[in-house]
Amino acid sequence: MEYQYWMANVTGIGNVTKRKLLACMGSAKAVYEADKTVLLATGLLREEIAEYVDRQKTYWRLSEEYESFLERKISFVTMESPEYPDMLREIYNAPYALYYLGTLPRQDERIMAMVGARRCSAYGQTMAEEIAAALGRAGFGVTSGMALGIDGASHRGCIRGGGKTYAFLGSGVDVIYPARHAKLYHEIIENGAVLSDFPPMTKPLPEHFPSRNRLISGIAEKTLVIEAKMRSGSLITADTAIEQGRDVLALPGRITDVMSEGTNHLIAQGAGIISGIDQLLADLEDLAGLDAIPSKGNAVQNLNLEKEELLVYSCFDFYAKGLEDVQRQTGLELLPLLSAVMRLSELGLIRETFKNQYIRLG
Repeated sequence: MEYQYWMANVTGIGNVTKRKLLACMGSAKAVYEADKTVLLATGLLREEIAEYVDRQKTYWRLSEEYESFLERKISFVTMESPEYPDMLREIYNAPYALYYLGTLPRQDERIMAMVGARRCSAYGQTMAEEIAAALGRAGFGVTSGMALGIDGASHRGCIRGGGKTYAFLGSGVDVIYPARHAKLYHEIIENGAVLSDFPPMTKPLPEHFPSRNRLISGIAEKTLVIEAKMRSGSLITADTAIEQGRDVLALPGRITDVMSEGTNHLIAQGAGIISGIDQLLADLEDLAGLDAIPSKGNAVQNLNLEKEELLVYSCFDFYAKGLEDVQRQTGLELLPLLSAVMRLSELGLIRETFKNQYIRLG
């Protein structure tokens, strides 16, 4: 592991070259023990690069560096380990090493990538949470980037559904970013893992995030985009997924919404359409051997709601709606309306997103 830790941190050669050296020489230890002449003989390095790699060994204190890393209580896995995620191993420019806190996904674990806008709508946040929760209940893992908005909602929803969730960071795994997600960061570690191909203490620089996006899509069988502008990191992730030979799905939105421009564009380009949670799970059953999940619609039918409650519930959808609009639509007096809203809220069928603004949850 000392040699693998050195290989993970040696500079001057990228992931693709490290992988080729590993295939050629068999192990990180063999690469470390090779001198400049042997490195040149592989035909993979130019003379100045071979000399630079060889020179790094003179100041790299093998055991001390590795012991110092172990003190951080951070785990890491390399391509030389059978625990390295097979899905990631398949992609171009796969990282030689991954640092992580938590538990790596099982090799047979089915994972869905979920990404979207940071400044998402209430509709987008709700759908991300509900879809991720359904996936979690069905035994799917969810991966995202722990950003504000859709990413965070996807992680929280999966945890709520009892699933495993995995966050790839654009920083070291010991750097919590954004700071507002400190609580979520620890919840993810307890219910999955935070991972990064950047060494510990690496700051979350802007140029790191496009690189980490390839890992979000790379570890998943499918990538689902919830909301996105036309020029956004979410569409970069979708493009990366396509390059990796993975399916891309998108949640349609209103054509007047800026945050739906990206997802509607993906659908126009041939992405799969999410028309309902039940439909998504049904499409995944053959792939993952999942059992069908009862829909909220069936649950509503079994709740024996009063006529006024059913009437009010039918007025809400996944876009926030004010009580004045509902009253105008139903013709109910204020007290019966408030009573119905309170009952629907208690049953978890609607949720207040802003003052007197509610959305449907299923």
